[in-house]
Amino acid sequence: MEIVKIIFVAIIGVIIFAYLKSNNSELAGLSAIACGILILLLTVDYVVQAVDFFKDLSIRTGIDSGVFKLIVKMIAISYLSDFAYSLCLDLGSNSIGEKVSFASRIIIFSLSIPILINLFELVSSLIL
Repeated sequence: MEIVKIIFVAIIGVIIFAYLKSNNSELAGLSAIACGILILLLTVDYVVQAVDFFKDLSIRTGIDSGVFKLIVKMIAISYLSDFAYSLCLDLGSNSIGEKVSFASRIIIFSLSIPILINLFELVSSLIL
């Protein structure tokens, strides 16, 4: 199971981070970043499966694939920005983390506009 690998990487990463931080090493932050990247790499196969699911769903339903691409982009932005936010908090830079979070909300909102337009057009066509 992949989650067991992720848990072990996280535990080892926390131990290394705590050891380096207790020794006032500047490498503590880099070890946290490296651990996070390794965890992200362990999840790549699952991301590919999710993208394939949305492609298949788009083909089966006949809904424009652009809508599904936007949804996948919004989900990816959400997860990646949450990861970056958490990393900023771990490294003691709360203000940068908050800005990453705010910027991701703006980007997700702007990406959702075409979906909202399609939704309003669909509702209008059903009413009229």
